Amino acid sequence: MLVAFGSAKGSPGVTTTARVLASVWPGDVVLVDADPAGGDTSLLARTPDRGALDPERGLLSLAADARRGLVQGGVREHLQTIEGGLDVLCGVSTPEQMTGIANVWPALAAELAQVQATDVLVDCGRIVASSPVLPVVMAADVLVLVARPRLESFAHVRERVRWLAHLQDTTARVPAVGVVLVADSRDKRSLADLQQLLAHERLPATVLGQVALDERAADVVAGRLERPIARSLLVRSVRQLVEPVAALAVERGAVRRPA
Repeated sequence: MLVAFGSAKGSPGVTTTARVLASVWPGDVVLVDADPAGGDTSLLARTPDRGALDPERGLLSLAADARRGLVQGGVREHLQTIEGGLDVLCGVSTPEQMTGIANVWPALAAELAQVQATDVLVDCGRIVASSPVLPVVMAADVLVLVARPRLESFAHVRERVRWLAHLQDTTARVPAVGVVLVADSRDKRSLADLQQLLAHERLPATVLGQVALDERAADVVAGRLERPIARSLLVRSVRQLVEPVAALAVERGAVRRPA
């Protein structure tokens, strides 16, 4: 199963949502940091013994292998394990590095979609037609768009879904689209407003749920604070996304579903 995460515009919490969902995913999983603007995983995450990650081992080393011809299972050689036991594929440090590997993204996308016995969750950053990681989005079973409860955010989500629906008319395959709202846990109205908007526009997107806006827990995820967050609003709310994300992927044609 390949799940891409992204935003229609801005930074509504894509990286935090993808990271936490990967950490609670019920099965073997790999988190890929593919934000074209430059990833934070190698900067902020730590190894289980609190060491620094190797920024050259990840997408950059995998791309170098791709130029020589990837072998099946080659992704695993480029993974690093972070605190908590999560396997990650570190991203690039700068947008210029992403531009430098743009020509191998079709091969990388195909490889990520074929990782055996492991689900792959990819942080794709902002989803636009010019994104170098668009091949990953198109290869995914599900694209999860993350939004905030603001009029402009809803409008950008609507336009991204319309764009994907148009692509479906001209290409053989696009991912199923799910939308996640990052909002205050006391906000019970915005999720319904988003559902109503998508239904009214008859757009092919499923509202998957709401992630609690929990800044302290998000700071822990980012490595800026140290404190237990297993029972935080953030983690508890993200756990509720596992089933709907997996179900949407199964509907789209994924091979298997987490137990």
